[in-house]
Amino acid sequence: MNDALRRRISWPAIGLSMLAACAAKRPATTADVQAPAAASDARVEQLLQARTSGAVRTEPCLGPGDLVEISVFRWADMQNYRTRVSPAGNVSLPLLGSMQAAGLTETELRDRIRDGLKREVLRDPQVNVFVAEYVSQQVSVTGAVARPGLYGLTRDRRTVSDLISEAGGMNEHAGGRVQLYPSPGGSCDGAAGRPGLRGRPDVEPVEFEVNDEYAHAGDNPLSLPVVGGDAIVVNRGRFLVNGWVQTPGAYDIAPGMTALGAISAAGGAVYAGDMSRVSVWRTRRGGTKEKIDVNMKAVAEGQEKDVTLQGGDIVNVPASAVKMVPYSAYWILTTVVRVGASVPIF
Repeated sequence: MNDALRRRISWPAIGLSMLAACAAKRPATTADVQAPAAASDARVEQLLQARTSGAVRTEPCLGPGDLVEISVFRWADMQNYRTRVSPAGNVSLPLLGSMQAAGLTETELRDRIRDGLKREVLRDPQVNVFVAEYVSQQVSVTGAVARPGLYGLTRDRRTVSDLISEAGGMNEHAGGRVQLYPSPGGSCDGAAGRPGLRGRPDVEPVEFEVNDEYAHAGDNPLSLPVVGGDAIVVNRGRFLVNGWVQTPGAYDIAPGMTALGAISAAGGAVYAGDMSRVSVWRTRRGGTKEKIDVNMKAVAEGQEKDVTLQGGDIVNVPASAVKMVPYSAYWILTTVVRVGASVPIF
């Protein structure tokens, strides 16, 4: 065998070696990829219990700048009477003069006005107090939301879900993980009311995934009551697609993104990819890994349910043993032989 013929024959052998190395290295091990762990259920449960059992007052309280509307039955001067809480925390009322309002709820201010009128003016006053505008009790909503900013609390906006909705909901970059930096006190405690906790090292955030499933709706951290001074952060999220797809890599997650959509975002599976044995690796609370097997062929045919992704998920498309033989031959013909033909032989 002459040298020229030996050189031509050696190219397929080299190609097979390269293919074997590629096949051995391409699907990365997903079990070792770490994603941020969410906070423990105990931390969420502790805050939920504190804010629903009365240990922490969650009814919005008055503060400087709030606008109060007061009506007293059968008293013309006190029909829809509006006054704003002063910087000192007081409101000015006819006959009663200056009265403390900061730190009180609507009910408490109503009782205080009624007691004052009972002593000074009326025998059995019927008083109604309505806070027309909250300025002092605000919650910060930042991160991957449509309209980040400060939002005041009202009767209708008092949970994590309410405030995220008020901020326009999560945008296309949201990863599904939410951090709640709780105010150190209740809504009526001293300096609480103005957010500014993210820079404080002593405030530990409560973290949770919005796509987690709960046996009871009331257990969902999105239903956590918020108080003035809380800060809500919706984190950006990414997911990873690796294995036998066109363009493996990390991608920004979008609301409602599924495993099938993730594979499509990565250009789809290559010929050797086995779509019936796709797996989603997910980091659970405490750092443990969970493997979720998905038959994408059955999903595409509507026979099985797809998996909704969370930030940090890893979608792995393994190789099909049956398809590897024809794929190897195709790879050699289209890659190795073409390269070999283009190399001059001397």
